[in-house]
Amino acid sequence: MDKRKRNILIVDNTGRSRNLLKDSLRDHFMCFDVDTGEKGLKVITEAGSRLSAVLINLVMSKISAETILQEMSRLKLIPGLPVIVMLPAKATEEENKCYQLGAMDIIHKPYDPTSVVRHIRSAIELQDRLKKDSTGADPVVVLSRLIMQQSRDVEHQKDNNNHIVDAICSIVEFRHLESGFHMQRIREFTRILASLVMNNYPEYGITPDQIDIIVQAAAWHDIGKLVIPDAIILKPGKLTADEFDVMKSHTTRGAEILESMLDREDRQFFDICSDVARHHHEKFDGGGYPDKLSGDAISMPAQICGIADIYDALNSDRSYKAAVSPERAFEMIVGGETGAFNPKLINCFQMGRAELEGYAIRTRQEEKAQQEA
Repeated sequence: MDKRKRNILIVDNTGRSRNLLKDSLRDHFMCFDVDTGEKGLKVITEAGSRLSAVLINLVMSKISAETILQEMSRLKLIPGLPVIVMLPAKATEEENKCYQLGAMDIIHKPYDPTSVVRHIRSAIELQDRLKKDSTGADPVVVLSRLIMQQSRDVEHQKDNNNHIVDAICSIVEFRHLESGFHMQRIREFTRILASLVMNNYPEYGITPDQIDIIVQAAAWHDIGKLVIPDAIILKPGKLTADEFDVMKSHTTRGAEILESMLDREDRQFFDICSDVARHHHEKFDGGGYPDKLSGDAISMPAQICGIADIYDALNSDRSYKAAVSPERAFEMIVGGETGAFNPKLINCFQMGRAELEGYAIRTRQEEKAQQEA
């Protein structure tokens, strides 16, 4: 990253917190601060090109972080200008909304000043690399180097992995106009199914710790779409055979991105993520891709993510099709219309039907309300 001090805007309506942040950051960044969301939006819209990042900490404010993110998105300032939002540790709903609206990172309160510096540097580094390499460099190289550089602190590795996953998947979704709710639903569908497999089929050796990893891996499953041309991703009609071959390559390219990090200390995490990215389109009868695996040669994490991905795809509007109802999606999967799945996994899918459908309906309603707002 450029050794010059970068311009950071702090939007914080709490005087003591704002002063603490400035004291923590002034040795590393050129800090500018405002005390209301309204002033923050004014600075962002008038001087956004001169800012390297925005740090938002608004408590009981007329203009919330979500409002600022929505306006920045409307003005097409996201994802070009990294936004980091500070939230209480258990503000899960607000956190999900901020990620969906384009926040690059979340910092949980109470915070450690050193951690804040690290989060801001990581966000700027990500944006710098994407800008630098947007004219032809392989995204595999860009992302691999970035992720290798981040999360060096073993003590905070799991938390950092979460932030990296969300940041990069947000970029995938913004680039391909896919709803931020997709990642949220995939994670929850995966958690529901993995828990049912653990409780009903112990022979697969799924543990609570592994469920956490599988859920994280599910968030990475389509990371290879970063290298698929927009003309194919966003095509409203049926793909040609050649176009479909390019589309299918997102599985192998996604695995390449993640396999570049197999020397990391948390090897199990990245091994599972790489496997899920490569094999979530395999089918139990060998009719999938890219390796035409069959039966339990397909790992259970990949099988779980595969069915979760199809279930959400059926439930969602895409450029080439309209959504079907959760009830119809269930019938299509159980009836084999979407390809062959492990009978044991289908049994778990049936056992979890009420929970899966309830979550699908609820998030579809939230998504529609957000689009109409």
